[in-house]
Amino acid sequence: MAVAAVIFCAAFGFSIHASADTVGEQHTFFTDSSYDAAHRSSVPATLVYVSEHAYWYLDDTYRQALSPADAAAIGQSIVDTAREFDTNIYPKDTALWGSEPNPGIDNDSRVTILMERLGSTTGGYFDSVNEYPRSTAPKSNQREMITVTVDSVGTDQIKSFLAHEFQHLISFNQKELLNHVSEDVWLNELRSQYSITAAGYNDVFMTSDIRRLLNTFITNPHDSLTEWPNTSVDYSIVTLFGEYLVEHYGVGILQETLHSPQVGIDSINAYLRAHGYAEQFKDVFFDWVAANIKNTTSPDQRYGYTRPELRAISLGSDSFLFMNYPSTASISVTAKPWAMEWDPVLLPAGIPADQHLSVSWDDPRFAVGYLDNTGAVRLLTNPAIIDLTGVRQITFVPINISKTAGFSDKETDASMLLNVSFTTESPTPIQPITDGTLISRQGSSDVYVITGNYKRYMNPGLLQLYGRSVSEVVIVSQDTFDGYPVSNYVRAADDKKVYAVWPDGTKHWLNITAQQFTNSGRDWNAIFTINDSELNFYKTGADISQ
Repeated sequence: MAVAAVIFCAAFGFSIHASADTVGEQHTFFTDSSYDAAHRSSVPATLVYVSEHAYWYLDDTYRQALSPADAAAIGQSIVDTAREFDTNIYPKDTALWGSEPNPGIDNDSRVTILMERLGSTTGGYFDSVNEYPRSTAPKSNQREMITVTVDSVGTDQIKSFLAHEFQHLISFNQKELLNHVSEDVWLNELRSQYSITAAGYNDVFMTSDIRRLLNTFITNPHDSLTEWPNTSVDYSIVTLFGEYLVEHYGVGILQETLHSPQVGIDSINAYLRAHGYAEQFKDVFFDWVAANIKNTTSPDQRYGYTRPELRAISLGSDSFLFMNYPSTASISVTAKPWAMEWDPVLLPAGIPADQHLSVSWDDPRFAVGYLDNTGAVRLLTNPAIIDLTGVRQITFVPINISKTAGFSDKETDASMLLNVSFTTESPTPIQPITDGTLISRQGSSDVYVITGNYKRYMNPGLLQLYGRSVSEVVIVSQDTFDGYPVSNYVRAADDKKVYAVWPDGTKHWLNITAQQFTNSGRDWNAIFTINDSELNFYKTGADISQ
C-alpha cells in the first residue's frame, strides 16, 4: 500500500497511514438500536487506525472511559487485529467467497469497521442499509461497513466475529448486487460460520467456535435448520450442518451456491444436480440426521463426521416406544420445517420369520426415513414394508419438508401420524436407478429415461428405436420421481448441436453460444445423447436464440 503520510497517534502509541478518512477523524454512525448495549440509534466514534483493507473506528463512549494504560493496550490490540484482518481474514474470505462491493458505494476500497458497545449476546452485525444512498435509505452510513463488539477487542473472539461479519458483506455483493436475489438467512449465516473455519480459527478445537456451540447443539437438537429467530441454538445448528456439508461434498457446495441466481435449498439442489449427485437436499438432510444419531463413517461415510472431535456426537433419546407383537402403533409427530426429529421403537424377541413391518403416514408434507440396529439407513416410500431380519430396534426419522424457501423467524409446525404394524407382505426390492433406466411414477403410464440426475420423457414410439419395451419400466414413488428434474435437451452422438424437444414432437435448435447457454442458467449435464433415428423422429421447429 502506498503511504501518503505517517501520523503518530498519542492516545494509542502507534503509527498509522492516512487515507480518505484520517486518524483522529470523528464520525457519528447510524446504528441498530436492537444490538447496541444502550439501545442507541447513533454512535459517535473516532478513527483510531487505518490498515490496508479497513478503517478502524472506536466507540467514543468506550474510548473516552479508558485509562492511559488501557488505551495503550487497546490500541496495540487493534493494530494486531488489523494485521490479522489484512493478512488472513480478508484474503481468505475473498478467495473463498469473492469480493465485497469494491470500491462500493463510498468509492473507497477500504471497509469501515466500527467497534461498538453491543449487547452481551451480540458479537457483531452487518446492516445492508449502509449499501444504499441516503436519498433512498435516510439512515444509511453510505459505506461498506461491519460492526463488532468492542468488548472483544484484545481477545481471540474478535477474529471470529470479523470473519463472520465480513462474509455477510461479501454475500450482499454476490447475491443482492450481482444476482439481484436475497439469500435465505440460514444459508447466509451458515457461510459466515464456515468463514471462521476457513480462516483457521476452528483448527484448535479447545478454543474453537465449534466447541463453544457444540454443547448448545447437543442440548437443543430439535431446532429448525431454516427458521431464524437469531438465537445461539440457530447458530449451533447451521454450524454443524455446514461442517457436515463441507466434509462430505467439499467447500464448493458453499462457494458455488453463493454465486448462483438461486437461493437456499433450491441453490443446493441445483449444485447437486450439476455435479452429478443422486442426492437432493432432502436426502442430504436425512443423512445428516442419521450422522448425528449413528455417527460412524464405516462402511458409509455419509452417516458420520470425519473430524475426530465431532465423532463424539451421538444423539440419543429419553423415551422409547416398545411395540408388542402383533400390536400396531401410531406415532404422533409435530415438527417445524427441516427440524431434526427421531422416534426409536423397540421390537420384541420371537417375532415370526414371515413378519415384516408396514409403515405409512398421513401427511405428504413429511418424508420419513429410518435407522436400525443392523446398520440399515434409508428413506422410505409411503407406504413401505421393512424387512425385520435381525432388527430389534428401529429409529424413525420424520422430516417436515413442506417448505424450501421463504423461511421466517417463526415457522409453523406441521403434524402427522406415523402408523406402524406387522404384516406378512414382503418388502418391495429396492431397484437401483442408473443411467438408461426407464421409470414411471405410480398411477401413470408416462415413461421417462434417466441420465445422471435428470429424466426425459420418452414418446411411446421411441422405445422401439432403442430396442426397449415397457416391461423394463421401474415404477417409482412420487418422491423418487420428483427427485429427477425433467430435461428436454438432446443432441445426436455425432453432432454438437443441442435441441430442445417440445411436447408436440418438434425439435428446436438452441442457436446460441456455449457461453450464452451457461449464462442462461442451463445445465450441461441436462443434455441427453440420442441416436440419429430419434433425432429424425422429431419435426423441425423454430430456432431458440436466447
